Amino acid sequence: MSPSCLALLLSLASACTLPWSPVTLRVSLPPRPDLCVQYQQHPAVCASHLLAALEQAHRLS
Repeated sequence: MSPSCLALLLSLASACTLPWSPVTLRVSLPPRPDLCVQYQQHPAVCASHLLAALEQAHRLS
């Protein structure tokens, strides 16, 4: 599946859990777009948090 097709499918749903997988994908649309991945009952990891942490680490170095 092409990346653009996958992005379109994800944007149509706010959350998606694959039946054979313990992973949940959550998509937030504009004005605050984000992509979050959650494994079982663990806290979700969101792209916005990862980017913010990388920006802060880059400023400190």
